[in-house]
Amino acid sequence: MKRWIGYRVSGIGFRVSAVGPRLKPDTRCLTYDTRYPTPDTRPSAAFLLILLLTGCAGVPRDTGPHPAWPPPPAPPRIVHLRDISSADDIRRDNALSGLGRLIFGGHQQYLASPNSCATDGTLLCISDQDLQGVHLFDMDKGKGQFINKATEEVHFVSPVGVAICGDQLAVADSALRRVYLLARDGKPMAAINKSEGFQRPTGLAWDAARSELYVVDTLANEVCVFSLDGRLIRRFGSPGIEAGQFHYPTHIGLDGDGHIYVSDSMNFRVQVLDRHGQYHASIGELGDASGYMAIPKGVAIDPEGHVYVVDSYLTNVQVFDHDGQLLLYFGQGGAERGQFRTPTGLAVDQQSRLYVCDSQNHRVQVFQYIRGSEHEPQ
Repeated sequence: MKRWIGYRVSGIGFRVSAVGPRLKPDTRCLTYDTRYPTPDTRPSAAFLLILLLTGCAGVPRDTGPHPAWPPPPAPPRIVHLRDISSADDIRRDNALSGLGRLIFGGHQQYLASPNSCATDGTLLCISDQDLQGVHLFDMDKGKGQFINKATEEVHFVSPVGVAICGDQLAVADSALRRVYLLARDGKPMAAINKSEGFQRPTGLAWDAARSELYVVDTLANEVCVFSLDGRLIRRFGSPGIEAGQFHYPTHIGLDGDGHIYVSDSMNFRVQVLDRHGQYHASIGELGDASGYMAIPKGVAIDPEGHVYVVDSYLTNVQVFDHDGQLLLYFGQGGAERGQFRTPTGLAVDQQSRLYVCDSQNHRVQVFQYIRGSEHEPQ
């Protein structure tokens, strides 16, 4: 295996040495949750008058610098775009509507513990285990809603994986041991299960080309593939440490070439398989240096074939090429932009925007991959 001393530009950024910077979580950051107003935080009449006279809809939501990676003088490849911690962060207000909400209040749709997310560029779907439901954000219209019903009679208990399946949504509830199908407006439609029952369904991925839904069953150490009418098409995986075996798999992603990427969390790797479960390659191994993994969780592949892997313990996102070579990592422990506290799931849209569920910071952070010019060193 090649060992690089220091840094060099490679693909989308720096190739980082296994003997270079250590990737250890930063536990020194103490933060306070000030999202919920108390009675003495209500705006004064004078303040409201100033807002009305200036036409201001409220305090600006997007202030401060946006970090980028790698650091200068290298050209950036990953740039922070925004944080989404509530429906306010996507809402498109005019001055009067914003002022009205400030004066009269209203229900605020906050993220509590985002676990997984999925997007088709318009709809952003986020599971929230603490709130026991799913956030649906229409990014075009700037509107959000919260869904807590799995069926007309059953409420979600522990929603984990989410997937957007065309005009339907899929939600895996690890406590109810079902995968539930919803309409895009959140209306319950149906449920999917194995004949013997899921043990703990978690990660989901949708293959639009074949209309197949992939479901990770963590405690069964297998992946099951269903049609949306609930028919089990195939299944693969077994407990173990060998190629094609799993030890507590959690998340799953698909690329455009028919490869499946499974976060084999307690084997400290991401396994690359074909659509029938045949082993192709493995990314990562146990360690705390660059290119190694401790608790890999969310995995997603962008349109150019870069593989993004969230590590919940190392509190970062590592970026690999299609051959499994590390290109770049970003993030560390903390609450600032580009920092994480227990990151979990992630998703990538067709514009190469990366959505990372930053669970204990109660937000989803959005990043942009920037493609390099053909004249830049690779």
